[in-house]
Amino acid sequence: MSHESTPVPSINDDCALCIIGAGIAGLNALFAASRYLAPTDKVVLVDRNAAPGGMWTETYDYVRLHQPHRMFTAGDIPWQPVRDPAYLADKVEVLDHINECLVQLRKRVALVEYYGYEFGELVESPDQVNIAFRGVGDDQAPLEVTAQKCVKAFGFRVPKNEPLPFSSTAVHSVSPSDATVFGAEFSDSDAPVYIVGGGKTGMDTAHALITRFPDREVHLVVGRGTVFASRDISFPPGMRRWFTGSTTLEYFLRLCRRYDGSNPQEIFDDFKADRAVHLPGTGHQYMFGLLSAAENETIANGISELITDYVEDVVDNGATTEIVFRSGEKRAVAHGTWFVNCTGYVMRQDYPYEPFLSNGGRVVSVQPTSGIHFLTTFAAYFLVHLFYLGELDRLPIYQMDYQALLKKDKVAFPFAAMTQVLYNISLIMQSVPTRVMTECGLDFDRWFPLPRRLIGAIKLRRNSDQHIEHFRKTLDVIAEKYDITCGTVAGHRG
Repeated sequence: MSHESTPVPSINDDCALCIIGAGIAGLNALFAASRYLAPTDKVVLVDRNAAPGGMWTETYDYVRLHQPHRMFTAGDIPWQPVRDPAYLADKVEVLDHINECLVQLRKRVALVEYYGYEFGELVESPDQVNIAFRGVGDDQAPLEVTAQKCVKAFGFRVPKNEPLPFSSTAVHSVSPSDATVFGAEFSDSDAPVYIVGGGKTGMDTAHALITRFPDREVHLVVGRGTVFASRDISFPPGMRRWFTGSTTLEYFLRLCRRYDGSNPQEIFDDFKADRAVHLPGTGHQYMFGLLSAAENETIANGISELITDYVEDVVDNGATTEIVFRSGEKRAVAHGTWFVNCTGYVMRQDYPYEPFLSNGGRVVSVQPTSGIHFLTTFAAYFLVHLFYLGELDRLPIYQMDYQALLKKDKVAFPFAAMTQVLYNISLIMQSVPTRVMTECGLDFDRWFPLPRRLIGAIKLRRNSDQHIEHFRKTLDVIAEKYDITCGTVAGHRG
């Protein structure tokens, strides 16, 4: 006798706005939308995870914010409790703040939340958007949402790092988010550790390992190496914020007035000498990470070895286990050695191009193939404001395919992105109500006193037409030089 399962009826919901993604980008989209919706307007928020937080729900436990915590928020929702402005929040504190942001945003709109639902299909018609979701669990009913507008707040869709797949069975290969990292077996072992990757995750892991186990043998494999913006210079402490350094806006402006699309190495070399920290003998790319001089020194002095190569495999040759490097070098390692995969998290996957505004004008997409800002928090915040103000299909802001540019020139990437941000922000500032700018608590310049922030804004506004023209020409050079999407949505290069 056969037993056929009874299909679970679909859940159907109608709303004014559907936001897909409950990470920090989705919450900034919700904050912006709440400024135009009534308290009785229904907003449906859907996320594939079991709780809000996006990548923060899956990242490693010892992670901390790059930047001072107050600039990581939804709109201008303040952190509670009040902490020292320079405090770098940890994973639990970030997730607590994300939940507090939702508490505040639920007071502004009629918010309905669905967790554990994967995006399936979206169909846009002249009158509405129909979005289908499938439940992550086997017993979850499908979800179908009909909305007047939709925001796909996917961001960078940062994947969870998996252990590196090695041929050898004599070593431990783990990811930073594995429970085994700093667990009992790891802590009780005295076997060497190889940290593979020199970006923020690698630095976080090295710093945590060195400070917790100062006698442990730690090897750091960084390839060509990454430089980080100095946190001490970018966010000068105490009274120094009144008198020293340049605000982020002022520094971006200084670099990008010299950058013309053809000289990225020159600009990178100046940045590296002027505002960066890095491990000795490394540093060939910059990915917008921040690091203090003290953190850098702790890592440099605490590791057993710095390796400027790339791990290809770990193999067993009889009784010997060897690392195989990309250079062809091999080296024997002890059985039981630990390898922690800290290779790059961002934009490792290829996604098809999608414009930030759909052809039908009802769907906004926040993702890296048509980014308007290299931080998806800012992108979501400004895109949704422009969406509701009716400016998004009128204002000639530039999109950029970040994943394509990163593949073609990692050195150029940060300066191209800085130029694009200055160009877009210059246009946006001229086109939105003042409150849109004043409520943007994400702005790094908020670290500085108001008089210094005003000076930076005045510098950007002064000769703004000339600045905008220079930035536009630079972006057009980048589009041509690298053959990537870089222009207005109408000017998409296919």
